Formats: sequence, structure tokens, C-alpha cells
Amino acid sequence: MNEKSGWPVPDYEKNLEPHFLFIITPPYSGSTALAKLLDSSSRTMILQERGEGQWLVPGLCEKDRWDPDKEVNYESVRAVWLHVYQQSLRVNPEIEVVIEKSPPNMMRIEELSGQFKEFSFIANNRNPYANCASILYRLHDADRIGYEERVSILENIADKWLAWSRRIQELILHFGIPLITYERFCANPASVINALQTPPGVAESIDPNAKVKVKDYEIQGIVNQNSRQISSLTSRDIRACSSVFMGHEDLLDFYGYSIL
Repeated sequence: MNEKSGWPVPDYEKNLEPHFLFIITPPYSGSTALAKLLDSSSRTMILQERGEGQWLVPGLCEKDRWDPDKEVNYESVRAVWLHVYQQSLRVNPEIEVVIEKSPPNMMRIEELSGQFKEFSFIANNRNPYANCASILYRLHDADRIGYEERVSILENIADKWLAWSRRIQELILHFGIPLITYERFCANPASVINALQTPPGVAESIDPNAKVKVKDYEIQGIVNQNSRQISSLTSRDIRACSSVFMGHEDLLDFYGYSIL
């Protein structure tokens, strides 16, 4: 595998590394707001605007990025991520922690984290109905599609939420990873900072009251968008999602959620 196939290997200093903080999270679960709040310190950084280093390595963000058996050139990932970090370090020599939250990382987190000397994890999830609503309206023409197509899309999203959440649960239990949720984060941003396992003094330098820019929202403090997004679902939409979640109450309960 080489640069032409989507795996660039830029020059970098092999012995100059930060601490990597991996946020293990489903997509559309508030992780961008989380990453940007954690990036409020002069001692932290994100590799890319949304905090997803996958988009810096073309081969890593291909359509098969969710395939657990995807062939990955880890030398390329390491080189690109450390190159970006080291370039940023020239501008801000205080940087100690790189925050990385590409959702497909959960499929290969052991191999990815193993490329670096120092790393830690934190896990995140979000109310499944809010997640379904967010993806429905972000990725689909929700108000124009027919009822049957809408139900099919929602059932598919709900299935994915279960798969993502089961994988994250496995990682939490196996590695003893601290779990936060979007809801707890919004209610008390400082609680997330207290759960971090980063170099001394870094967590204390993060501003829990920082205002962040996420997607097309205005710059603002941390705001729970769940009620607004769930309200966009009809009673039929909710029944469609609930039909998929039935039988998985144990998984929802693990995160503090329940079937509507």
C-alpha cells in the first residue's frame, strides 16, 4: 500500500509524540461538541475540523471504513497524524494531547492506539431516538420521502445504533473505559473533564464553559438537542425504532436509556 492507493506517508519525527485521547463514539452522538470543548485548552488539539483524523488519510475513510476486517496501513495513519501534530506543535509548543474521535475507530481501536506510546480512551453514546432523528434529517430528505421508505431508513439506523452500542459496550467492559453520555455531558460538562486520563494538568486546563461551533449551529455553550430532535419524529417513527430496540433492553439499560 502506498500514497497512490490512499495511504500517504509524510515525513515526521518518529520520537516526537503526544498523548492520544480516543473518544469511542457512534456518529451523530454529540462527539463533535465534546471534542471541541476538550480542545478549549492550549494544551490540546484536534487533527481536523471535526476532530476526525480519518479524513486526513484517504484510504482510512473509504466506504468500507466500518468493516472490521478492512486492510489498514497503520504506518500511514501514524505518519499522517504525527505529521499534523508536529506541524501544529511548531505554532503552539504547549500541545500535549491530541483528541481523536473518528467513529469507525471503534472497529480497530486496539490496532490504532497501539501505534502510539501514550494514549487513553473515553466512551460516549447518545439517546437512540435522538440519534435516529439526527441521522434521518442530516443524511436523508426526511420530509419528502414516503412513509414506507422513512420507516425502512429509521429501522436501518436503529439497527446500526444497536451494533455501534454493542461494540462500544464490549470495549468499555474489556478495557475498563470511562463511559459518558451526551446527556450527562450536556447536563454537566465538567463531569467529562473529571473522567479524563491525560497528562498532569491537562484536564484542569480545559474550560467546561467554553462555547463551541458544531455543524450549522451558532457558536454556543453546550446545549442538549435531544428534545428538539426527538420531537421531529412522528409516533409511527418512534414505533418503527422501538420495534428494532425490542429485545435489546439490556443494552439500552447499560447506557441509561429505555424503549419509548
